[in-house]
Amino acid sequence: MTVWERSGFGTLLLSAGAVVATTLACSDVKSPTQATTSPLVSPAQSPRPAPSTNGANWMADATVVSSSGSTCGWGTVVGETRSSVLWKITRQNESIVLDEDMPNWPTDDIPFKGTVSGTRFVAQDVELGAGICAFRGGELTGSFSDDGLTFEASETLRWGSLDHPAIVQRHWTGHALTASATAAPTP
Repeated sequence: MTVWERSGFGTLLLSAGAVVATTLACSDVKSPTQATTSPLVSPAQSPRPAPSTNGANWMADATVVSSSGSTCGWGTVVGETRSSVLWKITRQNESIVLDEDMPNWPTDDIPFKGTVSGTRFVAQDVELGAGICAFRGGELTGSFSDDGLTFEASETLRWGSLDHPAIVQRHWTGHALTASATAAPTP
């Protein structure tokens, strides 16, 4: 239903735009013409960067290093890679939130919460194992570079029952999208 509403809304906007364009093009109303001396956008201007997705301030690449059992989603086959995954990393004193896959927030992101000591962090995401994939969450451990602008991490994710879990391990390398996104402590 949500997809239909979004598609319907998009179609409605397109139809309204077409009506306005058609009305203006087919109108007999004469407007005074004005001379334009410069284009709306100067060719010398550089394009603006794309807005962040749900507050994403980091980008990272993953490689699957091990996999066992039946899972679903991306990154579940050994050797599989995924590039340019958007993260939102927030640090306050010794607390840290590392939210993986921000374009899929708030339903299919992985919001790891934990602690950081110096450059090392340990975080986890606990899920109920509900839904078709029975995702149970996981752990993320790693470290930031001394300047706080890059990180490396090991991620362990679980699906299925507690008795027979499917487990996937991934290796991540990431970098801050801006210098202000540093993982340096914030009071």
